[in-house]
Order: sequence, then structure tokens, then C-alpha cells
Amino acid sequence: MIHTRYERALPSPPGIGGSPANIARGRRREGAEAFQRHVLPHTDRLLAAARSAVDAMPPARHHDAWRLLLDDLAHAAGQIHRILSTPASQPEPKAAIARHLQLWPYILVWAERSFIVSDLAGQHRPQGPPLPREEQRLWTERAQAAWQRGNLDASDAWYSADNELITLAHLVEHDEETVVVLVGELGSEQMQVLGHYDSEYEAERASPPPVPAGVLRPDYAPFKHQPTAPETTVAALIRKVEEARHTADVSMALLDAVDGPGVSRGPLPRLTELIDQAAKFADALETKQGQRAAARLSVLSRQLGVLREEIESAAQDLGVGVLPPHRTPRPMFHTVPATPALTTALPAGPPAPSITGSARHR
Repeated sequence: MIHTRYERALPSPPGIGGSPANIARGRRREGAEAFQRHVLPHTDRLLAAARSAVDAMPPARHHDAWRLLLDDLAHAAGQIHRILSTPASQPEPKAAIARHLQLWPYILVWAERSFIVSDLAGQHRPQGPPLPREEQRLWTERAQAAWQRGNLDASDAWYSADNELITLAHLVEHDEETVVVLVGELGSEQMQVLGHYDSEYEAERASPPPVPAGVLRPDYAPFKHQPTAPETTVAALIRKVEEARHTADVSMALLDAVDGPGVSRGPLPRLTELIDQAAKFADALETKQGQRAAARLSVLSRQLGVLREEIESAAQDLGVGVLPPHRTPRPMFHTVPATPALTTALPAGPPAPSITGSARHR
């Protein structure tokens, strides 16, 4: 992903002490420097590649939202160019601090939304040739049989430009393992094998490339400052789910809730411990009311044990999946278009014009 090169600078950098203002200034400085070095020189080329990829896709209801997000990123890149090229009105280092403060909202947009342009630009890579019809039928039958035996283990999933669910899975037969690329929901009658390979790397390179995964909440901003909540651990797990685009992240958040390493156990074991201690306290009151409360709390503690097992089972049952691409993030600087009614053929409109000349697709 493009953004991984510079979003590491977004958390508070080590070694910066003092007030929260100093920490914030350090974050903005490192984020701006990383963006200028790794991303800004390539924004026009990336946006042009992303737009042409959308234009070449079969029409889909989320394409207008993608184009709007690309316009959003182009606007942010244009504003970054403008801020960097404007002469400073005050001496350094005050000028640098003011400049980084101006840049920060636009850099955050790229940090939070660059997976859109990255995945769309990646649509231009070549794919492997399709399987002959008879070979595809035979491999599909083998995959269906392996699914029934429990020998088809999914390892990754994404949506293609054709809005089809693609899954990478390991097919095990007679102690031999083959990586297969599947289209359609696992185990369904529509599931078909697109190709079979010796390694995941070969399978990924020959598969239809992934389009941007959907988001759970269109207005969620991963890098937005969050006030400290009383239950910080639970808040962090909720944040993981809100940020998630793939089922693996949600599964890990659920499993982290019911367990955890060392003293940093998940909130559910901590809650069980709290209830157990409260039951001991109630019983130590040596009153009938205390004994009744202790009995109730002991029952609740046992129920939490059952709940813990159910959460673990549900987390594993999520399997391998990805949010559909029509769940697009909300733009920061543009108006969200009305969602068109679904039809068998949607008209393909031209890309929306960019706000800034420097980022416009030529």
C-alpha cells in the first residue's frame, strides 16, 4: 500500500518529550516530510492510473463514489503543492510549524484514503490466462469435494473489478496441497476455480487484482483524535473493528476481547475477575442480601465463561472475507452523490473534474 510508507510517522514519534503541543508538532513534521519524500512526486501519475482503471471497469454503483474520492485526493495534493510553494511570511522555525499545521488535514486525507488510489492503480497489472472449460470444471468439482471434507482452507479474499468475490485457498488432496483461486462464495453452487498454482505468490499475481475494500462506517477517520474513554481497552477493540476491511481484523479484535497475553488480558477476563471479586465481597458481608447477591454474581461469572466460548467460536466462524467495494468512504472535501438505483446496466459517466490544475488527469 502507498500509505504505509508515511503513515508510520503519524503516531507520536519517540524521543519527543514535553507538552502535547510539542508531540503534535513532531507528528505533523514527520508526517509532512514522509509524504513529500515518498508520495507527493507520484500523486498525478497515481491518480491518472486510478481514474483510467475505473473508466475501464464494467459499470457499478460505487464508481461515482470512487471518482469523488479521487477528486478529494487530487484536491488535497493540489493544496499541499500550493502550501509548499507559498513564500513564508515569518522566519523559521515558526514558518515551518505554521506550514505543517496547514498541511496536516490534507496529509491525513491521503493517509486515510490512499488505499483507494493504490488498489485502483494496481488494476493495470496483467492477469494469468483463463483455464480451459473442461479443466475448470474438473478443478471446481475437486474444490467442492475438498470443501465438503473440510480440506479447503481460505487464506485471503477480495473483490475484483467485475464485482466478484475472489478467494485464495489451499486445497489438500492425498497429502498434497495446491493453491487455488476461487470466484464466488465458498461452498456455494456458484463457486468456481479460476486457476491452480504451486504458491500463493503465483496465485496472487495471476488472479484478478483487488479493488478497494469497503469500510464499515463511511465517516470513520482512523487518524482522527479520539478522547480517552474510561474503558480504553474496549474502545481500542471497537476502533479495530471500525477500521477493519477484512474479516481477519475483526476476528482478532473479538479474540483479543476474550483473552490476551500476560497481564494485558482482554476486557472479558477482566470483567469475569471483577464479578468474582464482587461475589466474594458480597458473600463476606455475611448477610442474606449479600449471599443472594453473591449467588447471582457467581451465576453471571459462569455465564461469562459460556459467552467467552461463544465469542471465540463466532470469531472463528467469520472465516476469510472482505467488505464489498460499494461501501466507499465519505469524501472530505466533496458532496456525496446520490446512490443510483440498481439496474442491469448503469450508464458510465465521465470522471468528475479535479479541483486543482496540478492534479487534474490529462
